[in-house]
Amino acid sequence: MAYTIDEAKKDVIRAGKELLESGLIARTWGNISARVSATQFVITPSGKAYDSLTPDDIVLVDMEDGQPIAEEGKPYVKPSSEKGIHVAAYHLRPDVNFIIHTHQNYATALSTLGRQFHLKNINQKVKDTIGPFIPTAKYGLSGTNKLKKNVEFSIKKYPQAKTVLMRNHGVLCMGKDYDDTFKIAHTLEKVSLMKYRQIVGDLFPTEALEGKPLMEYATVLHKDIHEEYDRHYLAFENDKTGCILESQAPFMMKMSSIGKDMRIYIDDMAQMVGTKIVCLAQDASEKKIAAALSGACSAVLMEGKGAICSAGSEEDAEAVMMVLDKECRAQLIDYALHHGGDKRRGKPVSLMHGVLEHVFYIKKYSKLKDVEEETC
Repeated sequence: MAYTIDEAKKDVIRAGKELLESGLIARTWGNISARVSATQFVITPSGKAYDSLTPDDIVLVDMEDGQPIAEEGKPYVKPSSEKGIHVAAYHLRPDVNFIIHTHQNYATALSTLGRQFHLKNINQKVKDTIGPFIPTAKYGLSGTNKLKKNVEFSIKKYPQAKTVLMRNHGVLCMGKDYDDTFKIAHTLEKVSLMKYRQIVGDLFPTEALEGKPLMEYATVLHKDIHEEYDRHYLAFENDKTGCILESQAPFMMKMSSIGKDMRIYIDDMAQMVGTKIVCLAQDASEKKIAAALSGACSAVLMEGKGAICSAGSEEDAEAVMMVLDKECRAQLIDYALHHGGDKRRGKPVSLMHGVLEHVFYIKKYSKLKDVEEETC
């Protein structure tokens, strides 16, 4: 049964907070919607923080043309750029009333392989929850019709699947209601972790299972605190750098110990950080670290020591660390397959697509920050 508009908006807002708390998304990545009739649904807005959403922020959308529907007395709000995917899913799955698009760690890492996962040896309870298949839609730039078409194709091809991995990007979870959809997302992540560990084997950093928050692995340094500034004084000379995090999180430590530069496999990483992550020697000079961070990338690996992430604020530096952590998980899959002689390796985001993702994100985020400053 579909929701009333008021019920739908309340559950979408509640879902946004739960996604943040559970770590299934970060920032405003991902989107949430709820069906309110055979021809309408509500969806999260474009570029607004989930922890501050109000009912007026949630957009009513016409399922026929994908356009927002004006509500009397309420200002215009731009709906999520991925609304077309939700339109397609509701059309194809009349039993679906709630959808969340997440960027959860292990399922997103598996998406880089581009495989269709058949759950042959999984218990029936899990199959009943997420379906007998986990399909992967082909890659498409965020917010584009190509991405929508690719996801739509996978939904059609695997009518029993309740999730679709979006290659190099994230996950779509489709449920009958709020609780069912979150159960699907969490069950998918458990299954994805199991498959991930099967692929990565002994390379998996077991301390990652402790579930410690990433910030517990980080040393936070601020530009405006003299003692902290001195530690990376050359990097802090960059006008755009206000905070630096030194992270020894498990997956960053694992990838830094390999000592290789990294191409980008997750488009969140391309958007926020850049198109390549360099790995510097343990004893790299402050000059080299500053040069690496002042280029087209805001993160760097330090061989055997983890990573350094930089941004204008602590909040932004933490977000860089979060996407780098997810990127390292995806990188470890490819490294394990390469050294195991498996030719079915992951596929990175192309340089062209990485640059486009980065440019689009910077423009979008800059506009969002401008709006926030105007309304403060």
